[in-house]
This record gives sequence, C-alpha cells and structure tokens, in this order.
Amino acid sequence: MVYNVAQGHDDPVPKITEGYATFHISDMEIVFDTSTLKHSVVVPMLTKVFKMFIKKQVEKQVEANLTGFIKKLGVLMTKAMVKANKPFMSGIEAARRAIKSSQVAQVYEKRREKLE
Repeated sequence: MVYNVAQGHDDPVPKITEGYATFHISDMEIVFDTSTLKHSVVVPMLTKVFKMFIKKQVEKQVEANLTGFIKKLGVLMTKAMVKANKPFMSGIEAARRAIKSSQVAQVYEKRREKLE
C-alpha cells in the first residue's frame, strides 16, 4: 500500500491525499469438487485456460477494495489529527502571528524585499 501525505500552506495538519494498493497472487490453485460438477472435465480444463485472467480479476478487485479503504482511512485520520491538534496548532498559530508581527520580522521582510 502506498499513501501520499500532503500539507498545504494553509492546512493546519497534514492529510492523506491519495492512496492505492497493489496486490499480487503468486500461487493460486483452484480445486473442484468433481462429484458435484455436471462437466467434471470441461470446467477444470477451461479454468486452467483462463487461470491468468481469473487471477488478474481477483487482484484487481482486491486492489480496488483496499484503495477505497485507504481513502476512507485517510479522511478519518485527517479528522482525528485535526481534533487532536487543535489546542497545539492554535498555540503554534498564535506564536507564528506574534513572530511575523515582531519588529525583527518586519525588518527582515523589508531587507528581503530590497534584495529582490
């Protein structure tokens, strides 16, 4: 599984923006109860012919289900981080505003503007 975590300039906390899963079946065997099949020779033979297709379809569906789960998990984790970090982040925001409005920061900003 792969997650992409991003935090925009105005976002208070990072969030999972995208995720996807890869799933591979290395060894899949299909066993038939031949006593219950009407075509006990044809069905297993056709299954062997289409085994690779069947494997790919199973892998694709598992990946789709896991990817959907990852997206939901990302939303839930982001919401939980926002709730948990509100007191902490509000303190950081207050400190950031105080630093930006300080005389040292204003002098630095004026110097930077002149150099550009």
